[in-house]
Amino acid sequence: MKTARTLTTAFVLLTYGAIAIAADSTSQVIRREAPKGITTTFYTCIDKAGSDTIAIGACLSTEKTTQDARLNTTYKALLGKLHGKAKDQLISAERAWLKFQNEDGTFQNLLYGDEIIDNLDLTQNEIFSLCRRANELDRYLSLANGL
Repeated sequence: MKTARTLTTAFVLLTYGAIAIAADSTSQVIRREAPKGITTTFYTCIDKAGSDTIAIGACLSTEKTTQDARLNTTYKALLGKLHGKAKDQLISAERAWLKFQNEDGTFQNLLYGDEIIDNLDLTQNEIFSLCRRANELDRYLSLANGL
C-alpha cells in the first residue's frame, strides 16, 4: 500500500504543479520503493512523461512487458536446469505464485478506486511483483548453476 500511495502522491503533486517530495523527480520517488531489477529505461520514460498520464501508462506498460519477459526467460532457464522432484516443485510453486498474483490482483482492484491514478498504481504494483519474482528465480538459477 505504501508503494502505491507514494506513487499516487508523486503523480498528484506533479499534476497540480507542486514539487514532488523535496524536489525529487517522479522516478526518484518510485525508485525508493522499487525492487532491484526495474530498468533504467523505465525511470527515464517516467521522467519524460511528466504529468501526462497517457505517457505514464505507456511507460508502465512497456516495463510490465519487460519484467514479464524477464520472469518467463528466467523461469524457463531454471526449469531447464532442474530434474525430478526439484523440477516438479518449481512448476507447482510457479502455479501457486500465479494463483496468488491473480487473487491478490483481484483484492487490490477492490481496494483501489476507478480513477486513472488508481489504475497506474495497480499496474506499478503488478510490475514490482513481477520484478521481485524474477529476482527470486534469478537467485534460484544461480544456485542451480552451482549444482
